Amino acid sequence: MKRNFILFLNGTYKDEDIDFYKSIIGSKTTVAVDGGYAFFDKAGIIPKYIIGDGDSLDKVPEDIQEETAVFEFPVEKDLTDGHIALDFCMKEDFETIIVVMPEIGEPDHFLGNILLLFNKEVKQKLREKRDISIITRHHEYRIIDNGKLELYDRAGETLSIMPISKSIMLNCEGTKYDAKGIKVDLGETRALRNKIVTNEALIKVSGEAICISSFKDEHLKV
Repeated sequence: MKRNFILFLNGTYKDEDIDFYKSIIGSKTTVAVDGGYAFFDKAGIIPKYIIGDGDSLDKVPEDIQEETAVFEFPVEKDLTDGHIALDFCMKEDFETIIVVMPEIGEPDHFLGNILLLFNKEVKQKLREKRDISIITRHHEYRIIDNGKLELYDRAGETLSIMPISKSIMLNCEGTKYDAKGIKVDLGETRALRNKIVTNEALIKVSGEAICISSFKDEHLKV
């Protein structure tokens, strides 16, 4: 049976957001990525795994380690804790991976985490019809790599498409500004701030692009 993972990265988890994050866990396998353990501490939940170098993690209670597998890495290493944790999950037979990033935080970490979606191993898993996304409190980040993205029951939400390759050919259906074979070059902003207006939206991209969409809380709750 394929597993579904949810990873909580280091960051500030506001008290008013804890119930929302708890509501999207369901039966997913939980992973605290280093200081992301703060969420589990606040929520009163024991994670299945703790992965990281410990540089942003307060001491984990000893009794938790009886139920939690802890994988500790050196502080000085080639990959970030988030990258290591994502690789760990992708080695399993999985269906979905959601990476929770509670805030933008430090810009290099934020951009580095988003660009993990373009890692060659991630793109290969997406081609195998696995689902990998990053969410902040109100937005969802996905990539489209010479393919399509279907969004259901998202009417009223904003949608932005940004090229990562030199240029893309973009088609959008079910949006306020439908696009039919529009060329968007890297660095152009013409595909930002569209809005989904129907219950079924379809985005097709030739090339590589990142898709950022807002979401209503009920979209992710389980």
